[in-house]
Formats: sequence, C-alpha cells, structure tokens
Amino acid sequence: MYSQYFYSQIAHSSDVRQLQVTVPKKFSEEAKEILEDFSTDISTKEAEKDDYKAVEVTATAESDDIDEITAKLKDIGDIESGKLSIRVLEQESLIQKGQKTKGSFSALSQEEIYSKAQESGSFNITQWSLVAASSAIAALGIASNSIIAVIGAMMLAPMLSPFIAGSISLSVGDRTLMQDSMIAGFGSILLAFITALLISLPLEFTVTSALSTVLAPGFLAVPLSLIVGAAAALSFTTGFRDQIAGVAVAVALVPPIAAAGLTFGAGRYLLGFKALNLAIMNVLAVLVSGYACLKVFGLEPTTYYKKKSAETMRKAIPIGIILIMLLGIPLSFSFYDTGGDIGVQDSAEDFFGDNLVKVQRGNDEVTVMAYGNFSTSSFESRFEDRNVDVVILERK
Repeated sequence: MYSQYFYSQIAHSSDVRQLQVTVPKKFSEEAKEILEDFSTDISTKEAEKDDYKAVEVTATAESDDIDEITAKLKDIGDIESGKLSIRVLEQESLIQKGQKTKGSFSALSQEEIYSKAQESGSFNITQWSLVAASSAIAALGIASNSIIAVIGAMMLAPMLSPFIAGSISLSVGDRTLMQDSMIAGFGSILLAFITALLISLPLEFTVTSALSTVLAPGFLAVPLSLIVGAAAALSFTTGFRDQIAGVAVAVALVPPIAAAGLTFGAGRYLLGFKALNLAIMNVLAVLVSGYACLKVFGLEPTTYYKKKSAETMRKAIPIGIILIMLLGIPLSFSFYDTGGDIGVQDSAEDFFGDNLVKVQRGNDEVTVMAYGNFSTSSFESRFEDRNVDVVILERK
C-alpha cells in the first residue's frame, strides 16, 4: 500500500487541497463522517446522475491526509464500481477566524501523482503536433546557429512527461502505464527525428557552434543527466509547473534528436549516432534516477499484484544503469570519430573571432570562411592531418 506521508520531508502541514467527493445519496452520511475526521470546512449538495441520486461533498484537507482519506472512502461497502468519484483540486489558501492560515505548498498526494502520470503517459494530437513543431524549430535553430530558437524548442516540447510517467510506473508496478508511456516517449523521439531529417533535406549542412554545443557534452554528461533526471521527477511529482520547463531545458531531449536528424540527412552518420547516443542516455537517466528519487520518498505499489509486477519491472534498473555508463563512455572521452569538424569549428571561432562566417563540410574537406587579414597557412597548420581550407572573403 502507498505510504501515507509521501514527500512529508518536503511538504508543510499548511499544504491544503480541496476534495470533491461524489457518492450515491444513501452513502453520503458515511462519506461525510470520514471527511469530518480530517476537515472542519465541509459542504454538501445534491447532484443528479443518469440513473441514481447522488450527493457531492466538498471538503478542504491537508495534502498529507489525501491518501488516507481516499483509502477510507474506497473502503465504503456496497458502492458500485464507477459510482464513487474523488476530485482533488488545488487551493491557494484557507483562511478561518481563530485558525492559522493554510496555504498550498504544491506537494501532490500519491493519488494525484499516479493520476497525473496516467494523464502524461499518452499524447493527444495537439501534443504530437507540438513534438513535431519543437523538433522543426530546434533543427532550424541549430542550422541557423540560433541558440535562442533551440532553447525555445526545448521548452515547447512535451517529450519529458512520458518518461517521468515511466519512472513512476516502475515505482508502482503498473505495466500498462509503462507500456503507454514508452509508446508516447519513444514515439515522440521517432517523430522528432523524422521531422528534423525532412527539414535537413533542402538545407546545406554546416557545423555551427550550436551543433558543436549539442554534440560536446563533456565528461560530466553522465552525472549531469542523472541529477537532472531526479530533478525532473521531483518537479513533476511536487506540482512545480514553472520549474518543469527549466528541467526540460536541462534534460535536453529535443536538441540532440534534432541534431541527429540534421546530420543523418546530410550523410554524417557518426555525428548522428553521437547525437542519438546523448538523447538515449538522457532518457535512461530520467527513468533510472527518477525511479530512485521516487523510491527514496516512499512511492510504492498499491496492491499485492502490483508489488509482484514491480519486483519484475525493477530488474530493468541495473540494466539501465549499465547502459547509461556504456553510452556515457564515448560521450565523456570522445571515442566517436566526428571527422574533426567540431574541433575545426572551435578553433576557427577562437582564431577568427567575430570575423568568422561559417565552417562548411564538403565531401572530403572542411572549408572555413572568414573576413579580414589573416594568415591562412597559420590556421591550416593546426590541422595537418586534415584537409582544411581557409577562404578569406572581401567585404563589399
């Protein structure tokens, strides 16, 4: 069974929610008695359903009590399936004379977390469209060297939520939720990749500084991904909607996928595999570290069946950790042969400064274009083992 005080370490006693409980009329008094044990702010009204009379009981309760209230309401005997509904609503504050003011800390109850995960485990047509649009924006941003566009694409894409829902499914042992969230998550990756691939077809491939940034995460890529994965789970489950946008930027799923589409479309397959490597590692980090974070704070299965299911599903966690380490090795130590383009880009930016126009990849050479009075041989000598050609342009 869920532990009753999930996130009690970070939730405050003044954190409140409003409950709307609808039950058949003959069970209304019993439901009201349960709610009176947890709240003094209770109201009732009759509601007409299709084939029976019902009563809606509204109460304000502390978030720490939501799971216990829900469990007791579900234990009311003889209520037919589908005739008990419990809605948990946000409430900014509760002010009562002679009582301490209670405000919302936004820490979600476990029932809210699970419900939210089920909603996030699948996409509608609007969300699929946002995935495609964000990938197109990121691809064009990388191609045009616009970091602002790339950041905007990261905040627009809803790709993070299904993978957090996946980490929740691992915690509670819900196979259906895991299946739905993985379909939505990896389906969105495929859609983003295809979109970026199509965008790349009419474009002339150039290694921009934006692409260099995406493909050069450095040796801190693995621990950074794990920490951000835990932050993503916390932001999701505590209801901090503003912070989730910042976490989406940090996790960076869209840019590497868009970069993969661009590079595969240009025939630069090794660069493309490196970009996909980074994206998959970030996905695994969200699943593994998100699960670990939820486990620390006590999210557990609700039934015996789900406990057994969770035990089986959790066997994937060690495999995920091993995969993260294996994927992180080439990212950390640059084992991928990128053709030296990113090194040329960085050196060109350092050598030519603001006079650099672009670095362009040809069939068997890299062309650096810049304005000004520079010694081309001095720069080309840095890459004696590469076919690097410097073209000095005249300003008109």
